[in-house]
Amino acid sequence: MRQTIELKPKTARRLVLDSQGLAREASFGRGKKAVAEAVHQLSYVQIDTISVIQRAHHHVLNTRIPGYEESMLHTLQAVDNSVFEYWSHAAAYLPMRDFRYYLPIMQGVAANRPRDKMLVNEILKRIHAEGALQARDFEQPPGKKSNGWWDWKPAKHMLETLFLSGELMVKERKGFQKVYDLRERVLSEHVNTALPSDDEWARYHTVIMLRALGIGTARDIAYAKTTIRRLTSNSFKPDYAQAIHDLLEEGIVQNCHVKGEDYLVLAESLTSIPTKVGRDRIKFLSPFDNLVINRSRTRRLFNFDYLIECYVPEAKRRYGYFTLPLLWGDELIGRMDSKANRKNRQLIIKNLFLEPGIAPTESLSRALLKGIKQFQFDQDCDHTVVQACSSPRLLKRLKEKVPAFQR
Repeated sequence: MRQTIELKPKTARRLVLDSQGLAREASFGRGKKAVAEAVHQLSYVQIDTISVIQRAHHHVLNTRIPGYEESMLHTLQAVDNSVFEYWSHAAAYLPMRDFRYYLPIMQGVAANRPRDKMLVNEILKRIHAEGALQARDFEQPPGKKSNGWWDWKPAKHMLETLFLSGELMVKERKGFQKVYDLRERVLSEHVNTALPSDDEWARYHTVIMLRALGIGTARDIAYAKTTIRRLTSNSFKPDYAQAIHDLLEEGIVQNCHVKGEDYLVLAESLTSIPTKVGRDRIKFLSPFDNLVINRSRTRRLFNFDYLIECYVPEAKRRYGYFTLPLLWGDELIGRMDSKANRKNRQLIIKNLFLEPGIAPTESLSRALLKGIKQFQFDQDCDHTVVQACSSPRLLKRLKEKVPAFQR
C-alpha cells in the first residue's frame, strides 16, 4: 500500500510557491540564464496582448527575476533558440527542450485544419525567398486590387495554420507582432524531433507539471494542456491515469492530503520545502501568472476567489478592469487595480482591496510600500498616484509615502 503524506495547508502553499519560484528571492538567479531557467521550471509562460501594465509574459518573469529586462526573453528566442512559441493553456513561451512533445499537436493541426493550397504555396515561397515575414507583409498594397492570395485576412489566417502545424515557427516578435520563418531555419540541429508515443507524452507531461505546480490533482496536471487537445487528431490519446499509476508504483510520485483533499507530489519536491517565506515585500502578480491562472486551484489552496474582470461588463465589475493578486509571504491577501500611463510615466493605482480578515498592520503597510516602489520601477514609471483603497487607514499611509517614490 502506497504511503500518503499529510501536508498542512501552509506547508502545501510554501511547496507550491517554491516550485513556482516565488518563495525565495532570486531563486532562478539573475540575468538571461535565470529567464531560461524560469521558463524551464514553469513549463510555459503565457503570452497576452493586454498592455494596461507590462504584458503578461514579461510581468511573470519580472516578478521572479530581479533586474529582468525584456531583451533577455527576446534574445533567448531570436538568438539562442532556447525558447519557442506555441500553444499551451494559451499562446506561450516554452522551453525548447519540450519541442518534440508538441509534435503530436502540430500533426493534428496539419491533418485536420483546412488550408488553401495555392495560398500556402505562395506564403512558403515568399518566406523561403525573402526570409522571415510578418502578417503585415501580406497586406494589400494601397491602390492595388486584390489578386486573391494577397488578401491580408486569408493570408494571416493561413500563417497561423502553418504556425500551428509546425511548418512555420515564430523567429521573434517585433513590436509584439510575430515574425514567421521556416521551421528548418529556426530549429537548431541539436533539438530532438523524435515523435513521442502517447504514453511517453503523458508521463513526461505529468512530471514537468508536478515539478512546476508543487502539488496537483490529475485535473490540475491536465489543465495547462486542455486547450491544445482540441487541436490534435483523434488518434492522440495520452493516458494520464496510467502515467500517474506507473509513477506512483515507481515512487517518483507520491499521494498527499491537504485539508482532506487528494493531491499528487513529486517525491523529490518533499525534500526541500521552505520552512518560511519572506514577508518583507508584497508582490503583484499578473492575472495570467502560472500561480493563479487555474482559478479553481487558487481557491482550493489559497482560499482566494479571483476573476479578471476586463472581460466582464463594466457595470458588473466588483474590483476593476485589470486587478492584480497581492502575494504576501505564503498568502494571497488582496488585489490591486492599476494602470501604467506610459506617456506620463505614471503608475496609477485606481483601487486596492484587502481580503476580508486582512488587517492593515504596520508590517503589511511596510511590505506594501516596498512592493509598490519596486512595481513602479518594473513598469518603467517615474512616480505613482494612489486613488482609492478599501482601508481608509491604509489609504492615508499610502498617500503620505508613495509620492516619495521618485526615480
